[in-house]
Amino acid sequence: MVNRSRIAGLQQQRGVGLVEIMISLVLGLLVTGAIVQIYLTTKRQNDMQTSLTGRQESGRFAAQIIQRDAQMAGYRGCLRDINTVENTLNTKTDFLYRYDRHVEGFESGAALPASITNVVANTDVLTLRTVDDLGIYTTAILASASADPVTVVDLDPAPFAADDIALITDCGGAAIFQVTGFNAPTGTIVHNTGGTVPGNSSKNLNRRFGAGSQVFRIRTTTYFIRNSANGTGPALWRRSGGVAPPQELAEGVENMQLLFGLDTDANQTADEYRTADNIPATQWRNVVSVQVALLVAGVADRVADADPRTFALLGADVGPFDDGRLRRVVTFTVALRNRVA
Repeated sequence: MVNRSRIAGLQQQRGVGLVEIMISLVLGLLVTGAIVQIYLTTKRQNDMQTSLTGRQESGRFAAQIIQRDAQMAGYRGCLRDINTVENTLNTKTDFLYRYDRHVEGFESGAALPASITNVVANTDVLTLRTVDDLGIYTTAILASASADPVTVVDLDPAPFAADDIALITDCGGAAIFQVTGFNAPTGTIVHNTGGTVPGNSSKNLNRRFGAGSQVFRIRTTTYFIRNSANGTGPALWRRSGGVAPPQELAEGVENMQLLFGLDTDANQTADEYRTADNIPATQWRNVVSVQVALLVAGVADRVADADPRTFALLGADVGPFDDGRLRRVVTFTVALRNRVA
């Protein structure tokens, strides 16, 4: 006999139809699309947040380090009048050693010294001449104006090395010289004539500095914009002296513009702000403040839409940009503490 119930069961077991397959595929695509969209949105938000954080940190660090050096520019201990500084170096008018200019600028990278290279076009360059440490104190009055200063013996590490440029200062005067040697057992800072460039033209410091005078290393530091070594676009760079290579400080700092506060009536306050190319060479010593504007960007492309804005940096307009980077302007003014009342 034919088992009718078995035949009926077999007739009810049918395959999945085309319509069911298409519905399943559409639902799967919708779910997958939603997941992909959530992923892309989350990724873009994460990239944007990372870019914002990087931009903020670069801007904060760049402003902090420039402010620190600018505030110390022209520091002479308790001596304020830079006219009383005796510069004994052979090449005291060369860029690295003209310490009578505590601050100096170069408009749009024009007339740069040979040691500053590959500066991004249409960006300004800032040079600050500052002491490099907290200073050490002499322990005895100089036997003569040409004698070697003596400090505490057996300082470790040694505070000076041959070829360092040093400043000795008290409340009555100051002198700049090149160290030709440091004798740790006696604490003697030797400053003979001759030697390597620049060398000392004379041992005469023009003053018998007494015990308790301070001695510092002194340096010429230049801040400028150059393309990052990491290939992420412009960055803030710094070069100290003329021997050590430049250092990259902060990625994403794309532009720097400067204005200098000039004291025109000798009251130690800024009477007007000028660009570097409008300050005569003889007037740099009368600069008492610096305004700095930095254009800072995240280093990742396409984290935002093209930016149609033009950014104003102390009278210089920059932009618009179509690379999708997030940008902001950081502006600050620094009073040169050693030049203001």
